[in-house]
This record gives sequence, C-alpha cells and structure tokens, in this order.
Amino acid sequence: MSTVAIIGTGPPPDADHEGYSMGYRHADSYRATEGVELVACADVVEEHVAAFVAAYDLDPQAGYTDHVRMLDETEPDIVSVCTPPATHFELVADCARHNAVGAVHCEKPMAVTFGRSRRMVELCEAEGIQLTINVQNRCSELAHRVKELVTDGTIGELERIEVARHDLLQTGIHHIDLANYVAGDTAVEWVLGQIDYPEESVWYTDMHTESQSLGLWRYATGVHGLATTGNGQAAVGTATNRFIGTEGRIELSLAAHEARIRTPDAGWETIEAGDTSPQNRAVRFVAEGLDGPAEPIHSGAVGLAATEIVFSIWESARRRGRVDLPLEISDNPLQDMVESDALPPGP
Repeated sequence: MSTVAIIGTGPPPDADHEGYSMGYRHADSYRATEGVELVACADVVEEHVAAFVAAYDLDPQAGYTDHVRMLDETEPDIVSVCTPPATHFELVADCARHNAVGAVHCEKPMAVTFGRSRRMVELCEAEGIQLTINVQNRCSELAHRVKELVTDGTIGELERIEVARHDLLQTGIHHIDLANYVAGDTAVEWVLGQIDYPEESVWYTDMHTESQSLGLWRYATGVHGLATTGNGQAAVGTATNRFIGTEGRIELSLAAHEARIRTPDAGWETIEAGDTSPQNRAVRFVAEGLDGPAEPIHSGAVGLAATEIVFSIWESARRRGRVDLPLEISDNPLQDMVESDALPPGP
C-alpha cells in the first residue's frame, strides 16, 4: 500500500472562489485507486486544511500548514503538488530531496519560467524520483484510441496536427501535449510563432498569458503542428485537436469528450472509447509507476516537451524569427516582453 499526501488543498470545490480545487480532484482520484491511501495534506491557509481533513475523514493531526513538517512526520510515498505554478519548483524540490518520497505528481503548468520547468525534471532525475505532470488528457481512453487509429494508418500518413484553445500555457498545454502524444512523442526540430497582448491578462496573479497566438512547429518525422489560441482558435473550428492524414482526418473535442473520423470511404463516424475519468487514470499510472519498470506516459520529460513548445512560441515572437530546439533560455519571454515594454498592453 502506497501512502499519498496532497500539497495545496485549495478551498473546497463548492466554495465561491477562483480556481479549480485541484487538490480535491487529485484526492478523489487517489480514493478511487486501489493500492494507495490518502494520509495527509498541507496548505498555507489553515481553514483550507481543516475543510480538506473533514472532507476526506483524515486524522485531524494529518493536516498541516507546513509542508516540510508534513513530509517529515507522515513520510508519504507519493505527493501531489496542486499549488499555483510559481510555487511548483520549490515544492517539488523539497519532495524530491526527502528520503521518504518516491514519486511527485505535479499540476501543470510546470512553472512560470522555462528554466525552472527544465530544472524540475533534472532535479528529480538526479534524485531518482518519479516525476509526473498532470497532463491527464493523454491518459484518457479516447486519446489512446485516437493514437491507435493514427498509428495504424487509418487516416493514411499523418501530415499535420492542429490545436485550438483559449491560451497556450494554462489551457492549450493539454492540447499541445495531446499533439505530442499522438505524434509519438517525437522530438520537435523548430518552432515559429507570433502573439498578441493588447491588454493585461494574468493567471494566478503572476503568470501572463497571450490574448491570441499562432504557432507552427515541425516534428523530426516531418509532421507539422499548428496552434491557434484566443480569438484565433476559431480557425480550427469546434475541434480542440485535429489530426490530418493523407487519407482522412480525426477531430477531437476534449470538452465534449468526443472524437470523430472521416476517411475517403465513409463520412464522419464517431470514435468509440471508454469513459473512465482521465484524472483517475493519470493517478493510477502514478501509483503503478512506482512498482513497474516503465516510465508513466505523463512523465516529467513529457510535460517538459509540451512546455518547451509553448515557451518557444513566445521566444519566437521575442526574436521575431524561428527557434531551433532544444530551447536554451531560462526566463519567460512573454513576461519579459511585457515588463520591458517591448509588448506593452493597450490602453
């Protein structure tokens, strides 16, 4: 039996607040997973801790406002980090360096800068810690079925993957990661992008996000990715991911949990797949990874690959040119452009 702790409970889901109460979502998934036991939680807000302890019937002594003390006293095998992204690196580092912890499951975005995102993966590798990023949609049965159809050549040779969402790093990261997953997690050679930031747009009080963007990248296999966000997402229509092959196409909508396929021999047909919660599957893969030799499909390296595309689009806009990968920056190009007045918000 593996023990689990949550860092960053947040307020209860039914409370009037901004955010997603991801600590509760992770906890629900651990409760639904065999072979794991939720034993502790930590949050900087005492009221949040008390509410979480009550919601999951934990020992009152299992709730902490100091995460280091929680690690020392409860020694969990697995820790989920569900705090805002600016705090992820320090918390993951504390967990990775703790003798008891074997796995860290971190919410996305990984960090506010690319350097800290990269360092997170390097640190966990050096410490021998299993790091996974909660890009849970690649864990869904529907995504697995779409990848299977593409790999089997049902739509011919894959040529292009299109992505559309509100923004790149907060919401679009899921769809860029799905593009990587279906493309076989192949290395990306280069990225070209442009963004628009006419007015201030900030997540989590400190993470800027573009109002509109257009990004193009090329995988080593020759497949191209195309992302449109904000007002530009209409270019991809209602699908949040589209996979275009030489003999057909597949359209996937994450919000509706639906996908359809069209080939020369048939019109649009629904793709059938199971409906197991992607979040539950993601957590199950975390637990299974501790006992198995295979790296989970949502590893830190996988999360970093999608993150690298996002930061490369922003870096391309900063350079006004193509970016060849690997990306060798440590900052956040969008934040830098806003703070240096190179990309000031409009009135």
